[in-house]
Amino acid sequence: MNQERTRYKRGALPAIARGIRGALPIGLGYFPIGMAYGLLAQQTGLSVWAVAGFSLFVFAGASQIMVLPLIAAGASIWSIVGATFIVNLRHLLMSASLSPSLSSWSRTQRVLLAATLTDESFGAQSARAAEGSLDPDEALALNATAYIAWTLSSVIGFTLGLLIRDARAWGLDFALPAMFIGLLTPLCHARPALTAALCGAGVSTALFRAGFGSGAVIVGALIGATAGLFVTELVPEGGKSHDA
Repeated sequence: MNQERTRYKRGALPAIARGIRGALPIGLGYFPIGMAYGLLAQQTGLSVWAVAGFSLFVFAGASQIMVLPLIAAGASIWSIVGATFIVNLRHLLMSASLSPSLSSWSRTQRVLLAATLTDESFGAQSARAAEGSLDPDEALALNATAYIAWTLSSVIGFTLGLLIRDARAWGLDFALPAMFIGLLTPLCHARPALTAALCGAGVSTALFRAGFGSGAVIVGALIGATAGLFVTELVPEGGKSHDA
């Protein structure tokens, strides 16, 4: 039994190393975003334990940053939980899209992947899934590395918040959208993906400006995914956005 475990560990090391390497760009990108979150949270009045706790147990930058104005405004706990739930519903769509690549995974591995899946790691996992099935050791190592980077950077940001008076004056509140746009762009080389991205962004923006709040993200994602599926049926497999 011990020999089998040793062989497994040795075989898993290359996959784990690949996962860590794959997470380095995400982790490096997380540092300015996590620091921005920690800084804004400190200026909102949260303690360092609350900042670290949110990062450890919520681990969703968009919702963590989104609830800060609600906390500052004295919103009820149920309003904060409800808003967080709505914003994070998109994770159901992301997990569902990866599900076909997880058929050989154990239930524990699937739970761990779902619990640590973010917009950025989803982009990386989707790119790998498009090339074939996902290796659980590699995928979980990628997510774990990003998880550590996010939590650490948020605590560092809290410390910086003691020194910087106004984080928004530096544009740090736009760090998360900027990073996700950068991750999304390389995935939009095919017509279905490009259509889904444009439709989702357009609908979400229009609904948000019309006063739908955070629910606009979910509706936009559903309409974007539907549009992408529709184009998939029309465009031959492998069709690129530049094809005639």
